[in-house]
Amino acid sequence: MKTILLTCCGLLLLTALRAQNLEGVWKGYAAAESQGWYYGTGSYIMDIQQTTAGKYTGTAWFYETPQLYGELTVTGQRNDSADNWRFEEIKFNALTIPKNHSARLAVMNLKLFDIDGEIVLQGNMISYSKYTGKVHTKRVLRLSKLSGAEIAALEIPGSRKTIPVAAPSKPDTVKPAPEQRKNRVQGSYDISSPAIDISLYDYGTIDHDTVTVFFNGVKVADRQELTGSPLRIHLTADASREYQELVLHANNLGDIPPNTSKMIILTSDKRYELKVTSSETENAMIRFRYVK
Repeated sequence: MKTILLTCCGLLLLTALRAQNLEGVWKGYAAAESQGWYYGTGSYIMDIQQTTAGKYTGTAWFYETPQLYGELTVTGQRNDSADNWRFEEIKFNALTIPKNHSARLAVMNLKLFDIDGEIVLQGNMISYSKYTGKVHTKRVLRLSKLSGAEIAALEIPGSRKTIPVAAPSKPDTVKPAPEQRKNRVQGSYDISSPAIDISLYDYGTIDHDTVTVFFNGVKVADRQELTGSPLRIHLTADASREYQELVLHANNLGDIPPNTSKMIILTSDKRYELKVTSSETENAMIRFRYVK
């Protein structure tokens, strides 16, 4: 009976994702692939509207460097046979690009995933050579849908444009609080001054691990993906507390479970490096004792 119930729940979730209306603003990153390696991550934003059932049109913005960014027109359509959505970049509306570089429009084949309660639009993004028709660049695109508040605070990189916030057709559904996870202490250190600098990297293979970080119960980083470049967090210890607690909450397990990160800790006089592991049942905790 348990197996049947789980199967039914899985089918209901899959059906709900397939029926999802993609209309709204989505933001995330595009990472280029070359011989199995990913590099040159840049931000990507899509503002899309549904024209008819399963068909979309809209505007997209990409930003890689101050010398490489642009705005595009996109169209999309639901592909039931492949169980995905196919979006195409139709034309450049604006483009800033270095000399001796060229830009190519891309085709995206995207699917919806529910990752720790967050709906993510993810898939491949491919551009083709206009001379040979062969694949020129292959990227992985990962986008999250923005709330009205996030859209209001959004500024398009490179253009300083903003996106008007549409009035919701119905009240936002309040998501239930995530289940409580155990905090497992994975490091304990003494500190003699309040300044603590944390650098987080994905551990080993870069596999899209995402974490939310809390310090003394206050969120200091929200759903940040770990890469080969450091996620830097500056912390200030509370002098009124003997023990300070840093907690890493896994938002996903990445492509290779569990969620693992390399953490470098710099205090006023010490440097520590450790591997930190978190999962769907346990948070990773680092504890600091403030010795005055």
